Amino acid sequence: MRVFIVVDMEGATGVVHREQLMHGGDGYAAGRVLLTGDVNAVIEGVLSVDPTATFVVGDGHGAMRNVILEDLNPAAELVIGPAQPANKPLVQCEGIDESFNVAVLVGFHTRAGTPGGLLAHTFVGSTIRNLKLNGRVVGEAEADAAILGSFGVPVGLVIGNSELEAEIREWNTECGFVSTKRTLGPTAAVCKPPTKTASEIAAAAASMATQAASKAFPSYLQGRAVRFEIETYRREMTDKAVVSETVQRTGDSSFAAEGLNGAEAFANVWKGLALALQDTQAWLQ
Repeated sequence: MRVFIVVDMEGATGVVHREQLMHGGDGYAAGRVLLTGDVNAVIEGVLSVDPTATFVVGDGHGAMRNVILEDLNPAAELVIGPAQPANKPLVQCEGIDESFNVAVLVGFHTRAGTPGGLLAHTFVGSTIRNLKLNGRVVGEAEADAAILGSFGVPVGLVIGNSELEAEIREWNTECGFVSTKRTLGPTAAVCKPPTKTASEIAAAAASMATQAASKAFPSYLQGRAVRFEIETYRREMTDKAVVSETVQRTGDSSFAAEGLNGAEAFANVWKGLALALQDTQAWLQ
């Protein structure tokens, strides 16, 4: 079995504050350890079912250098580096291809505007008010599922903040879900210790691996054309985005891109988004 693990950080075990999320933050080093522990728990769970399984881990948070390579299970390889459109156009999902049987989303959070959502945002919190997929407002998890589905790879398990499950069930009722913490609001949660989350994640990953072997999970939007639209917070952001030939203006503060599948559409819209940023963000450098 071959498993692709998409990694974010806001939904990782014990992460509740921005100081844990970015280079230079007082809690960042500890946050990296917690995140890496969640990833390893997925790998160990799958290996308990298929000892020959292999993994690729796509580090997709911030500067995308968060998972600790030297502590990663040796059954996995790690995609490291910022989401420049020139060499990482699929962002969190870079490295995906048709060879994978199933995907796992680790450390995920709810979309921008979620009432009471813990660290809720969509990809670039300073720029994106809403992200729409074929006309529906979606979060990062659903956008990534559309990218993965382009390659025939289904999402079999999602791990993240408690309130994320309701968002996941809007588009996926089959995959497993593990809550790392019970959200109290935008900046606080009741957190499980890593020994507890590790055992729950490993058990869920083992169950997923058993189901994936019988192809129990459907690939999201496979074979379908996709349109992504981004609503920005300010008109000037959209002014910058539409310089890209891959996007079209759809409103005073919005732009869109289309593709034959989710991966193509996302790569196109990401080129516009990179231009929309007021300055070159640290995590793109």
